Amino acid sequence: MRLRPFALAEPESVPEAVEILARLDGEARIIAGGTALVPTMRLGLVTPDRLVSLHRIPGLSGIRVDKDVLEIGAMTSLAALARHEDARAGWPLLAHAAGRVATPAIRSTATLGGNLCYAEAASDPAPALLCLDAQVRVADSVGERVVPIGDFFTGFYETAVAPGEILTAVRVPATPSGARSGYMRFCPRSAEDKPLVGVAALLVLDAAKRVAEVRIALGGAAPTSTRARRAESALRGEPLTDAVILAAAEAAAAEADPLSDLMGSAAYRREMIRVWVRRLLLSLR
Repeated sequence: MRLRPFALAEPESVPEAVEILARLDGEARIIAGGTALVPTMRLGLVTPDRLVSLHRIPGLSGIRVDKDVLEIGAMTSLAALARHEDARAGWPLLAHAAGRVATPAIRSTATLGGNLCYAEAASDPAPALLCLDAQVRVADSVGERVVPIGDFFTGFYETAVAPGEILTAVRVPATPSGARSGYMRFCPRSAEDKPLVGVAALLVLDAAKRVAEVRIALGGAAPTSTRARRAESALRGEPLTDAVILAAAEAAAAEADPLSDLMGSAAYRREMIRVWVRRLLLSLR
């Protein structure tokens, strides 16, 4: 299906972009990589008359490390994040998750900010960022505010970004010393599909090989990516025995609230959460 005609604004700074958004007062959509927005426009699911492109704003792209904090510009492509040496060395969980999204062609175009703002339930980067306690920077005409990633996803395809605001960067604190981390995704048809379920985990073991710190996050387990708090509680203070890992996997499945769609029922997703949480934890012990 052909795209409907639309007007395109191409601001060259964040203040110019938010000024345009304020002037249009909710009548425009922001476009970043366009890998999610353009297909929905072709299908007629969204029909914006105006788009505001962020491609000409230089400060929104790039990756840097500032005092052990990884800062990723919102317009940074997922491919650039996946191959960035500092990210791979200090934040391997995030780099690995970014490198699992869809196809190389899509990763080279899709941006981290766009991926998060699309707020798909089965996002690959989101569970990793939840495990890493990331923060999201958002700007409007008044200034900037910081949103913890745990507060960023507010509902099905909804985020804390208000009309007139722009996500400018994601900040990720240093990975805890000695942490073990990983990300696994389950795609029933092809590895290039959107995951039915994604599981990220970060563990720190104490000298007695018991779990001192644990974070588990799930994609596809609820209308938004979410932490598996009951599974974390089942692991905290325990050794990574088969029985403890199974109990954590069952807790993750029990607390999940997945949706049913053409890719799989809620019951099937819940079972895959149990299976893949167990597999990931076994790989980390």
